Amino acid sequence: MLLAFALVGLMAACSREPSEEKLRAQATSPVANSRREVEEQKIRTLIERLTAVEGLEHVLTRFADSCAKPYNGSVFESNRSPYALTCSMQADVYFGVRGDITDVLPRVRAANIAAWGLQDDEGHDLPHAAGTITYALTYHRDHGRFPDGSLMSEPQLEAPGLRMDWDRPDLPLHYRIEDPTPCPEAGSGGIYQRCSTVPKTAMSMTAARARYGTVLSLSFDHWGSTAYHYFTVSRRK
Repeated sequence: MLLAFALVGLMAACSREPSEEKLRAQATSPVANSRREVEEQKIRTLIERLTAVEGLEHVLTRFADSCAKPYNGSVFESNRSPYALTCSMQADVYFGVRGDITDVLPRVRAANIAAWGLQDDEGHDLPHAAGTITYALTYHRDHGRFPDGSLMSEPQLEAPGLRMDWDRPDLPLHYRIEDPTPCPEAGSGGIYQRCSTVPKTAMSMTAARARYGTVLSLSFDHWGSTAYHYFTVSRRK
């Protein structure tokens, strides 16, 4: 009997959910488009700033923007999202590195793309803090090992909503940048979806590695970024 009442309540709640047609209209509303333009411009500005760094050659940008209904778990879970719709952006940018990565990283710092890793009040990297450019340079200088021979953690750069990484096949923690996931076919689902690659026909990471020696990537991750949930529609109470 209790299960029956629970299912009736669930069905009533689901019936109050906005239709996909209404959600699609909200995802393409002037308010959503305005926020979309702001976030996209932020991303493209940072990409342009990194592209201008000496020693980096742009290979590929994969840009994705989508709006969808949040996953609310199963019937018996109580983790319903407060939103009926969320919109987020993500981008992955790939570069060929001309020369040594340790020569390019200080130029990345000078480009002021982000405050990479933990820093003090004066903007200096905290000693031994992973995620900073200082740590990355130390990692390469010491071949990925502490003085006692133990392995250092990965030297990727980290900032709110950003992550930068690069090929390190000859160091203890072997790593190679992988090809991006292809864009889904148009009309493959979701409330709203955009996905593009520039250029449309780009070289693979293997080909880029053969040309430049090292491939570097900048990822605009969801967490910590204003592009994550840049537009939302609250669920009706």
